[in-house]
Amino acid sequence: MKVYELAKAVEPYVIEMRRYFHEHPELSNHEDKTIERLCEELDKMGISYEVVPHGGIIGYIEGAKPGKTVLLRADCDALPVQEQENNLAQKRVCCSQNPGVMHACGHDGHMAMLLGAAKILSEHKEEIHGKVILFFERSEEIGPGSSYMFAYMDQHGITADTVYGTHLYAGLESGKVALNTGNTMSTAMGFNVTIHGKGGHGSRPDQANSPIDCFVAMYNALEAARLTKVTPFDPLTLSVGILKAGAVGNVIPNDLTFGGTVRLFNREEVGLPFYEYMKEMIEGIAKAYGCTVTYSISKPSFPVYNDPECAELARKAVSEQVGDHGEIVQVEPWMASESFSSLQQLIPGVFALVGINNPEKGTGALHHNEFFDLDEDVFTLGVTGAVSYALAFLDSDIDTSARKWKGTVRELLAISGKSDEEIDKYYKGEVAFK
Repeated sequence: MKVYELAKAVEPYVIEMRRYFHEHPELSNHEDKTIERLCEELDKMGISYEVVPHGGIIGYIEGAKPGKTVLLRADCDALPVQEQENNLAQKRVCCSQNPGVMHACGHDGHMAMLLGAAKILSEHKEEIHGKVILFFERSEEIGPGSSYMFAYMDQHGITADTVYGTHLYAGLESGKVALNTGNTMSTAMGFNVTIHGKGGHGSRPDQANSPIDCFVAMYNALEAARLTKVTPFDPLTLSVGILKAGAVGNVIPNDLTFGGTVRLFNREEVGLPFYEYMKEMIEGIAKAYGCTVTYSISKPSFPVYNDPECAELARKAVSEQVGDHGEIVQVEPWMASESFSSLQQLIPGVFALVGINNPEKGTGALHHNEFFDLDEDVFTLGVTGAVSYALAFLDSDIDTSARKWKGTVRELLAISGKSDEEIDKYYKGEVAFK
């Protein structure tokens, strides 16, 4: 099968779909019309599917011959960002029609490319030796769409031998596709802390227990911890993005709230010890400054990690199909996090980063930014990657069974930071979010 040529042929359809999704973005847990449109497109292709309440869509393409199973994934939700009419260089080809909501991370392109791949595969079933599962995931940005999907798959005995996902990436030049071996994206720990002190007049700080002073000590301790508590051979980044305290300059406030994220790759040896250190440090410094504290810190989950054997197959298969139309590269890992990491823990596979950075088109803005935009010319590379990997894996003798998750899905969800109550709701299909 000449996959790149087929992907080029469906490019107008993929662009049409991307522009529709971009013009009609929906926030996490509210993607109802998006799901409806995806179902309409799958119906047109004659692809059977199941809608998972609060989770997304699972579609099925049965090949002409029995064999292994490949799962191809895309995410569906948008972000609460007010889009700018122009990108970094020019007017956009399409704009959000939903004020304050924008596809600022590329999910519009992810859905469109998976539909394009589905179109090709559904029209060439005779060349598929096995099964392809289409996995359209809701609420990737804030969760818990994948958790509902995992619970549904567990209940219905749905599994695969490998998974493949694509993320359009502004940190990589257009025309390049990163298929890393090993670490590709980090995992995240979120934290939110409120320090309760004793307020007072700015003229007598000695009569107050300032939560601001306490915060400064905590912040300095967090900054120092990256040097004194973490091995230099495993990266960890930390940033504070929320800081709220006070109303006027001459009054020491009673409370201060700050929050942020920690990003890392080594969950066991770096993430979990740092999690414990943060709790001890926050409580200890608060006590030393005569304050109390309420806080929440999420345990680290998993990084996006490309199975080495699958990544090697992906590079070979995609490179052969793309030819001179693109370049397959290995890049430094992206410090953002992705729910695809949990899917890879369940089933070994590959996450591809497709570059969209094109200064002439103005598509180099960072993700989650009002100037973020996509280079639509790279969609063909994304579609080619998904189809090429699926076909190559189904025709290969790779056996991933020994590398699949050995515990239960419930255990995986618990390790990912989900409570027993939340997990029960996932299995019942009940709303587990506010």
